[in-house]
Amino acid sequence: MFEKFIYFDIFLTQFLKNLVPHNYFFDIIFSFFSLKGNSIFVWILVIIIVLIFEEKKHPGISKNDKKFIVVFTLSFLFTTFIVEYPLKNFFHRLRPQPIPINCPTDFSFPSSHTATAFAASTVLTFFDKKRRFFYHTVAFLITYSRIYLGCHYFLDVLGGAVLGIITSKFLLKIFQI
Repeated sequence: MFEKFIYFDIFLTQFLKNLVPHNYFFDIIFSFFSLKGNSIFVWILVIIIVLIFEEKKHPGISKNDKKFIVVFTLSFLFTTFIVEYPLKNFFHRLRPQPIPINCPTDFSFPSSHTATAFAASTVLTFFDKKRRFFYHTVAFLITYSRIYLGCHYFLDVLGGAVLGIITSKFLLKIFQI
């Protein structure tokens, strides 16, 4: 039974990987969203863009902005720690073969890019509901980039997404925001 589940995961991964044509244009787009393991820079760019727009409307840093910075940073760091140390080392799932040059060589499940992407989009959406579509789109593009580039299986990114959302919601609840 477990073997059929793995075959379905591989089939779905291949389907999604080939959904978008592999060419120079899309290779650059999806490589940008993965940034060779440093997707935090995508989120920093997103936050800078949003802050520039908001600063024009509401100059100065509010108490809510300070809470956002703390929760966003903790959510990103906590999610990264949970994925990279206990979970990947517990599950020991190998990455799709052959491993592309742009991909890390550590274990595959869950995807830390996806976990941090959904942790970030969850926190950003909580503090800025009017741009939630934008934040979730960025998280989805980061997630899809991991499959497109051949770094992860579908279940890796699904597990990462669920973990990122749960982690962020947990931290938002702890901070009683």
